[in-house]
Amino acid sequence: MRQLMICVMALLMSVSFQSATAAEYAYKIGSGDLLKIVVHNNPDLSLDARVQENGDISYPLVGKVPVGGLTTSGAEKKIADMLESGGFVKRPQVNVLISQYQSKTVTVIGAVARPGRYSLERSTNLTDLLALVGGTTQSGSDIVTVIDKSGNKNYDLGAILGKGDNAQNVQLVGGEIVNIHSNDVSVLGFVNRPGKYAISGGVRTLADFLSVAGGIVHNDSNTGSGSDVVVLNTVRDGAPAHIEVDVAKALRSGSDEANIMISSGDVIYVPQASAIYIYGEVRNPGSFRMQPNMTVMQALAQGGGPTNRGTQRGIKLYRRNSDGSVVETSPKLTDNVQPSDVIYVNESLF
Repeated sequence: MRQLMICVMALLMSVSFQSATAAEYAYKIGSGDLLKIVVHNNPDLSLDARVQENGDISYPLVGKVPVGGLTTSGAEKKIADMLESGGFVKRPQVNVLISQYQSKTVTVIGAVARPGRYSLERSTNLTDLLALVGGTTQSGSDIVTVIDKSGNKNYDLGAILGKGDNAQNVQLVGGEIVNIHSNDVSVLGFVNRPGKYAISGGVRTLADFLSVAGGIVHNDSNTGSGSDVVVLNTVRDGAPAHIEVDVAKALRSGSDEANIMISSGDVIYVPQASAIYIYGEVRNPGSFRMQPNMTVMQALAQGGGPTNRGTQRGIKLYRRNSDGSVVETSPKLTDNVQPSDVIYVNESLF
């Protein structure tokens, strides 16, 4: 997807070059631009002029000419009118070209091939600019932040290129900082491949990011298992938010909870699942992931059942109370276990 995006960017760039003449016609002259002015049959009036901070240029015979904010055709008419109204040239033919674009620049940072400061030489939208800087890198995200005087706003390249959402393909006017995000969604905890991942291609939802991180760890003899309840630390409506999603339940029921959209900077955390511990005369003693509504009999099945010397009679269950004390009970096989319960299977006396 990333390589495809870069190719599309290059295509967009070639199209923008083909339409450069028409786009330049709409470019508004600004301070710092260097203008090349040619007056037909009047070489003394043909010169280069730098636009001053106030938008004026100094021009022979007529003095100050306000060209800031005008297009090149507007500047041509302005100079021609002043030459003719002053009685200097009859019906002057004036051509104005921009030889250096300095007034409108954009700074591009982040995961792009060629970050830096770029002059807007023509009408330029977001994809035009990204094509100009060589597209996004392999680690680049589809999320782009444009920072201007009004604040920060995020745009989605996936929506522009994949869905043709032109409302996301904003026009740049100069002075913006464009930040292409990188791997800035963290997936932590009990997943098979914890790390940082980018919002790109089809990776958009909580379930998507759990998938690219290798899924939730289950029954690892060394580390334990990950919980089905996943924690999402995010920002929603400008405020920090802590969201817990039971992913397994959501997927089983077909609800949209697991399809919650992830934003740049989000942190997804999979905590360790509640465990029970089985030892004594069982075939596979150890710690096991506790399933919802698990009974003592089901817990014994997790441990492979009693050995030939073990017995289901006289099973002991040790449970820690809220005050920290440990209580020993003799549970029924149909009793439910609780997190951190310890089950001991006795040896048969016969």
